[in-house]
Amino acid sequence: MRLLLATLSLCFALFGADYYEEDLDVHEAYAMMKKGAVLVDVRTPAEYIYAGHVPGAVSLPVLDYHYTPKPLKLRLELAKMESDKKIDPHKAYAITPIENKEFLEEAKKLRKLTHNAPLLIICRSGARSRYAANILAKNGFSEVYNVEGGFLAWKEAKLPLRLDR
Repeated sequence: MRLLLATLSLCFALFGADYYEEDLDVHEAYAMMKKGAVLVDVRTPAEYIYAGHVPGAVSLPVLDYHYTPKPLKLRLELAKMESDKKIDPHKAYAITPIENKEFLEEAKKLRKLTHNAPLLIICRSGARSRYAANILAKNGFSEVYNVEGGFLAWKEAKLPLRLDR
């Protein structure tokens, strides 16, 4: 995941500016939600369900992930190395991000269902939401905002959230 976030951040830095309206802090986003803006959570369904989410947020993943398991013996060795802090766990698995082919079409349907309400895009920390907000803006969406710091910042600010554990 760190590699993905680093790659996305590097791509944005190298290939130009953001196209969406602006970045909002979590308090600004919460205030806009109270006025009718729609919060779109672009994390995976598993993150949305198991890590928690903002009540009222619509789950619309921007990325899918393909996982190619390494041999069990190697995973066991990597787990031992990780417990000894000799390896980064992200290097132990071959997880490939793939853009969700349905993302844009689903976002168009959502826009229609919400009568063109502003869209507030949130993820875990802000990288995927920035990526998703740019996709939407480049495809003609207006009033698209990135929630800076993502769900982690929302949680830290002690704003309403749903944790099912």
